[in-house]
Amino acid sequence: MSGLPTRLAVPQMREEEVVAALIGAWQLELCATYHPDGSVTYPFGEDAKGQIMYSADGHMGCEITATNRPILDVQTIYHATDEELGRSMRGFSAYFGTFSVDAAAGIVIHHVQGAWFPNFATMQQPRHYFFDGDLLYLEAMVGADLARLTWRRRNSGTLPGH
Repeated sequence: MSGLPTRLAVPQMREEEVVAALIGAWQLELCATYHPDGSVTYPFGEDAKGQIMYSADGHMGCEITATNRPILDVQTIYHATDEELGRSMRGFSAYFGTFSVDAAAGIVIHHVQGAWFPNFATMQQPRHYFFDGDLLYLEAMVGADLARLTWRRRNSGTLPGH
Protein backbone atom coordinates (compact mmCIF):
# COMPACT_ATOMS: atom_id res chain seq x y z
CA MET A 1 0.00 0.00 0.00
CA SER A 2 1.36 3.39 -1.01
CA GLY A 3 1.61 6.33 1.35
CA LEU A 4 1.10 8.75 -1.52
CA PRO A 5 -1.93 11.06 -1.47
CA THR A 6 -4.81 10.52 -3.87
CA ARG A 7 -3.95 11.81 -7.33
CA LEU A 8 -5.72 14.88 -8.62
CA ALA A 9 -9.02 14.28 -10.39
CA VAL A 10 -9.23 15.17 -14.08
CA PRO A 11 -11.31 18.36 -14.34
CA GLN A 12 -14.24 18.20 -16.74
CA MET A 13 -13.16 21.18 -18.82
CA ARG A 14 -12.62 21.81 -22.51
CA GLU A 15 -9.12 22.76 -23.67
CA GLU A 16 -10.17 26.40 -24.24
CA GLU A 17 -11.53 26.59 -20.68
CA VAL A 18 -8.32 25.18 -19.22
CA VAL A 19 -6.13 27.60 -21.17
CA ALA A 20 -8.32 30.53 -20.10
CA ALA A 21 -8.14 29.41 -16.48
CA LEU A 22 -4.34 29.06 -16.60
CA ILE A 23 -3.63 32.47 -18.15
CA GLY A 24 -2.09 34.87 -15.65
CA ALA A 25 0.32 34.83 -12.75
CA TRP A 26 0.27 32.40 -9.85
CA GLN A 27 2.12 32.65 -6.53
CA LEU A 28 3.53 29.54 -4.85
CA GLU A 29 1.69 28.42 -1.72
CA LEU A 30 3.33 25.03 -1.20
CA CYS A 31 5.90 22.82 -2.89
CA ALA A 32 5.84 19.32 -1.42
CA THR A 33 7.14 15.89 -2.36
CA TYR A 34 5.21 12.89 -1.10
CA HIS A 35 7.06 9.59 -0.70
CA PRO A 36 5.66 6.04 -0.83
CA ASP A 37 6.50 5.53 2.86
CA GLY A 38 4.05 8.34 3.74
CA SER A 39 6.68 10.96 4.52
CA VAL A 40 6.63 14.45 3.02
CA THR A 41 9.60 16.65 2.17
CA TYR A 42 9.81 20.26 1.02
CA PRO A 43 12.63 20.56 -1.55
CA PHE A 44 12.85 24.35 -1.21
CA GLY A 45 11.67 24.55 2.41
CA GLU A 46 8.17 24.94 3.78
CA ASP A 47 8.38 28.70 3.20
CA ALA A 48 9.55 28.55 -0.44
CA LYS A 49 8.63 31.41 -2.75
CA GLY A 50 7.82 31.21 -6.40
CA GLN A 51 5.67 32.15 -9.33
CA ILE A 52 4.42 30.55 -12.48
CA MET A 53 3.01 32.55 -15.36
CA TYR A 54 1.05 31.52 -18.43
CA SER A 55 0.49 33.99 -21.28
CA ALA A 56 -2.35 34.11 -23.78
CA ASP A 57 0.09 33.50 -26.64
CA GLY A 58 1.15 30.13 -25.20
CA HIS A 59 4.30 31.01 -23.27
CA MET A 60 5.09 30.15 -19.68
CA GLY A 61 7.78 30.62 -17.06
CA CYS A 62 8.29 29.19 -13.58
CA GLU A 63 10.65 30.17 -10.77
CA ILE A 64 10.93 28.68 -7.27
CA THR A 65 13.41 29.64 -4.57
CA ALA A 66 14.21 28.70 -1.02
CA THR A 67 13.95 31.72 1.25
CA ASN A 68 17.19 30.90 3.08
CA ARG A 69 19.59 30.90 0.12
CA PRO A 70 22.97 32.25 1.22
CA ILE A 71 23.97 35.75 0.19
CA LEU A 72 27.29 35.51 -1.63
CA ASP A 73 30.14 37.83 -0.73
CA VAL A 74 30.76 38.87 -4.35
CA GLN A 75 29.49 41.71 -6.50
CA THR A 76 28.35 39.69 -9.52
CA ILE A 77 27.65 36.11 -10.49
CA TYR A 78 30.84 36.18 -12.56
CA HIS A 79 32.94 36.65 -9.41
CA ALA A 80 31.41 33.69 -7.55
CA THR A 81 33.29 30.41 -7.34
CA ASP A 82 31.77 27.25 -8.77
CA GLU A 83 31.36 25.96 -5.22
CA GLU A 84 29.46 29.10 -4.15
CA LEU A 85 27.22 28.93 -7.21
CA GLY A 86 26.56 25.23 -6.67
CA ARG A 87 25.40 25.81 -3.07
CA SER A 88 23.27 28.76 -4.09
CA MET A 89 21.65 27.05 -7.08
CA ARG A 90 20.50 24.03 -5.06
CA GLY A 91 17.85 26.29 -3.57
CA PHE A 92 16.53 27.59 -6.89
CA SER A 93 14.71 26.31 -9.94
CA ALA A 94 13.59 28.14 -13.05
CA TYR A 95 12.57 27.36 -16.58
CA PHE A 96 10.62 28.91 -19.46
CA GLY A 97 9.08 27.86 -22.73
CA THR A 98 5.66 27.26 -24.19
CA PHE A 99 2.74 25.17 -22.99
CA SER A 100 -0.03 23.03 -24.37
CA VAL A 101 -3.01 21.32 -22.77
CA ASP A 102 -4.39 17.79 -23.03
CA ALA A 103 -7.77 18.42 -21.42
CA ALA A 104 -8.95 14.81 -21.76
CA ALA A 105 -5.97 13.65 -19.66
CA GLY A 106 -6.00 16.69 -17.33
CA ILE A 107 -2.40 17.56 -18.22
CA VAL A 108 -0.64 20.80 -19.03
CA ILE A 109 2.66 20.22 -20.80
CA HIS A 110 5.51 22.68 -20.30
CA HIS A 111 7.68 22.59 -23.44
CA VAL A 112 10.93 23.78 -21.88
CA GLN A 113 13.16 25.99 -24.01
CA GLY A 114 15.59 27.15 -21.33
CA ALA A 115 16.27 26.31 -17.70
CA TRP A 116 18.67 26.78 -14.79
CA PHE A 117 19.30 23.03 -15.02
CA PRO A 118 20.35 22.46 -18.66
CA ASN A 119 18.84 18.97 -18.87
CA PHE A 120 15.34 20.44 -18.40
CA ALA A 121 15.70 22.18 -21.77
CA THR A 122 15.86 18.79 -23.47
CA MET A 123 12.49 17.53 -22.25
CA GLN A 124 8.84 18.28 -21.79
CA GLN A 125 7.44 18.69 -18.30
CA PRO A 126 3.88 17.25 -18.10
CA ARG A 127 1.86 18.27 -15.05
CA HIS A 128 -1.55 17.08 -13.94
CA TYR A 129 -3.64 20.13 -13.03
CA PHE A 130 -6.66 20.86 -10.88
CA PHE A 131 -8.40 24.15 -10.10
CA ASP A 132 -10.14 24.96 -6.81
CA GLY A 133 -11.31 28.57 -6.65
CA ASP A 134 -8.19 30.73 -6.90
CA LEU A 135 -5.89 27.73 -6.35
CA LEU A 136 -4.08 25.77 -9.05
CA TYR A 137 -2.60 22.39 -8.20
CA LEU A 138 0.12 20.95 -10.41
CA GLU A 139 1.57 17.51 -9.80
CA ALA A 140 3.94 15.04 -11.40
CA MET A 141 5.40 11.68 -10.55
CA VAL A 142 9.16 11.86 -10.03
CA GLY A 143 10.24 8.25 -9.87
CA ALA A 144 8.17 6.71 -7.06
CA ASP A 145 7.49 10.13 -5.48
CA LEU A 146 4.66 12.57 -6.09
CA ALA A 147 5.59 16.23 -6.42
CA ARG A 148 2.62 18.54 -5.84
CA LEU A 149 2.73 22.31 -6.05
CA THR A 150 -0.07 24.59 -4.91
CA TRP A 151 -0.33 27.99 -6.56
CA ARG A 152 -2.64 30.94 -5.73
CA ARG A 153 -3.81 33.29 -8.49
CA ARG A 154 -2.27 36.73 -8.23
CA ASN A 155 -4.64 39.66 -8.30
CA SER A 156 -4.39 40.51 -11.98
CA GLY A 157 -5.00 44.09 -12.97
CA THR A 158 -3.12 45.69 -10.09
CA LEU A 159 0.55 46.21 -9.39
CA PRO A 160 1.94 44.47 -6.29
CA GLY A 161 1.71 46.78 -3.30
CA HIS A 162 -1.00 48.97 -4.85
